[in-house]
Amino acid sequence: RLEPNHNPKDYCFRFIVSVHPKESHKAFNFPGKYMNKVKTEVYTEDGRNLWMDCAQIVLPDGDITWKSTINVEHQSTTSNKNKIDTIYDYKIDLIHKTNLPSNSIIITNIDPGQNKIIYNSHDQIFYNHYIVIDEEDISKRLKTLTDIIQNKENLSTVNALNFAVIAIFIDCEQKKETIEKLAHLFSKIEKIEPHLQLDLHHVLKKMIKKHFEDDKNKCKELLKVISESIYETDYEGLTYKERTELRIKELEERKDKQHKQEIQQKDKQQKQEIQQKDKEIEKLKQQLVKQNNRWINIHLCH
Repeated sequence: RLEPNHNPKDYCFRFIVSVHPKESHKAFNFPGKYMNKVKTEVYTEDGRNLWMDCAQIVLPDGDITWKSTINVEHQSTTSNKNKIDTIYDYKIDLIHKTNLPSNSIIITNIDPGQNKIIYNSHDQIFYNHYIVIDEEDISKRLKTLTDIIQNKENLSTVNALNFAVIAIFIDCEQKKETIEKLAHLFSKIEKIEPHLQLDLHHVLKKMIKKHFEDDKNKCKELLKVISESIYETDYEGLTYKERTELRIKELEERKDKQHKQEIQQKDKQQKQEIQQKDKEIEKLKQQLVKQNNRWINIHLCH
């Protein structure tokens, strides 16, 4: 479940890490080795109902030396006291939920100058780690996408998520130019899993509207660019609700098919078991007849 959020960057980050948790873990350079998602809804002691951006259980890898949890919060502004207190609440919630150590992380395009900062919250000291997606990082990701698409190579999920990473974290003077490049690159994709393509379309659509809210014509032009390769007539395409409903229907059909196959397999197995029991019964009956005949012959002989 995603918390209603009117900040498109926050929403898109939460959306991507929710629908592609394992691949997002790699794409965003989260620490540790991904194991599983954790429920993000939080109920605090003072009665507040909050949602974490991302929560995962991770296994030891690199800087993570123990099985633990990570809470990753997206920030497009500098952190204030209220946000730090909230992150500490998330930390305590994860420890209670999982009985595991918890690591607090902020992912941002604002470099705090350190990759780990000590904070004080509720009279407690805790570390907050930082992942910085800066201009250099974005430039490398854009080059990776460009090379793969121009060479018509298959776009893996991890590499494809660079569309989302760039769209969410780009915030330099060339951000509109970069978003426009992303839109045209997206329109040239030839090899990509269909539902992944729709998920990225959903993110790009929101970020184009965000970055070009002051230029309606350019916004409409770029929405058409990213959509015409997917939809023939409806350039806005299906809403997230509509395509999610289609995805649910598809998964339910697969489940029903699998269930029928399991029933058929089970019926076949049961039939074989019954046949085997029938053989055993028949064999025992034959043995009984033989034994009876033997006793009759013995009796007649005497």
